[in-house]
Amino acid sequence: MAILVKPVQRVNPQSPDEPKKWYVTQVTTTQVDETQVAMEIADETTLNPSEAMMALRQLRKIVLRHLLASESVKLGDWAGFNVTISSSASDTKDEVSARNIKSVNINLQVGDSFKAELKKASFAWIDKLAAGRTPTDEEEVPDTGGGGTDDDGNDDGEL
Repeated sequence: MAILVKPVQRVNPQSPDEPKKWYVTQVTTTQVDETQVAMEIADETTLNPSEAMMALRQLRKIVLRHLLASESVKLGDWAGFNVTISSSASDTKDEVSARNIKSVNINLQVGDSFKAELKKASFAWIDKLAAGRTPTDEEEVPDTGGGGTDDDGNDDGEL
């Protein structure tokens, strides 16, 4: 399996007059839903699909319960969740109230083991797949923190 990518030209919003530059962007082909995840869990465990679905729903319910109690939730060494809020400012402490809260968000913190697995990612250029060419440029993410390279592995001068 490979992460599908494509080159995209963008304007720098901080310098709109500068020439556009090319960036590699990830392409999502489909969204896997809870039912599919439950089916895959059932295939790889002793749970049946209904039990796997119930486990996922209970996990959601329990994580939400702890977040609403102002607790963070850590799931092994692969992920953690905590609540963050966005609020508007007030001139004085006495003016601060719950009305200042604009939104409540959930922050996902990916753990080191998950990050290490992502560094092993390989990439396939979707424009080359669409053109019928076999992508020969699957690369591992360098240990510098990820991102791959700008080279597509071919000597044609293209990304």
